[in-house]
Amino acid sequence: MSKEKAEAEVLQKELKWLLKDEVHFVMQDIRATLQECYDCLPFLGTVEKTTKNMELQPQKIMLTCPNGSSLNFKGMVTLRGDCVEGADIQFKHKQGKDNHLFRTKVKQGAVWKLAQIRDAGNHLCEALDIVSQQDSHHEYKTVEEVFMLLDSLMDRLLQCRQCLSLPKRKSMAELVGNQNLLIFSPPLPNDVAMSFYIHTSKLVLALYCLHTNAQQTVEITNRVQVEAVVKWLNEAIVFFSLALQQCQQLKDKLTAVTQILELP
Repeated sequence: MSKEKAEAEVLQKELKWLLKDEVHFVMQDIRATLQECYDCLPFLGTVEKTTKNMELQPQKIMLTCPNGSSLNFKGMVTLRGDCVEGADIQFKHKQGKDNHLFRTKVKQGAVWKLAQIRDAGNHLCEALDIVSQQDSHHEYKTVEEVFMLLDSLMDRLLQCRQCLSLPKRKSMAELVGNQNLLIFSPPLPNDVAMSFYIHTSKLVLALYCLHTNAQQTVEITNRVQVEAVVKWLNEAIVFFSLALQQCQQLKDKLTAVTQILELP
């Protein structure tokens, strides 16, 4: 037997082992990673998760400007799961020639829902469904079959991570017309808008100073934000990244073996 033929047989055996055993091992590891992520990421989803969400203790978080860049804007918020259910916010506001400290709170019983967390949770449930549906006795016949599975799974995981790390940019109409602005008491000044959102592992509150120009178009004259790291958001990002890495490593193994076998 030639050396090339012997090497090809070894690689064929390795590929068969990868398809028969390794794919299942990796899927089990990914499922465990995603379950840990599911357990740490509170959102309104299944009945089980909703019940758990209701039992979550409210989390008090102090929002401050990055690097202490401004002492004129700060907030203390109460976060429960995927909702800001309380907030005490103060910022310096200019009226005419004078500046004064404006203070507002979230009305009793009102909440600002953080859709990014809910959306990430929904994609996470889809990813968990994919790995949970894999029969441990199923033998994968081709690399293409596994790639289709991994591509579908990685797509959900990328969407999970992007929901948190890439917040959608709001248009001026969405910013000014946001019904969540009505939860504050006293109401915000007419020339101020605010927005809560998630950026990776941080809860961010952005304040926009508005001006209506001669063309009656509203424009932003200044923007400042306060933020704080949320521990379980940071953990979720780590788990998403780990699961993606596990998928990619399996894909790389299969690619490396098949590419060598296809060489003339």
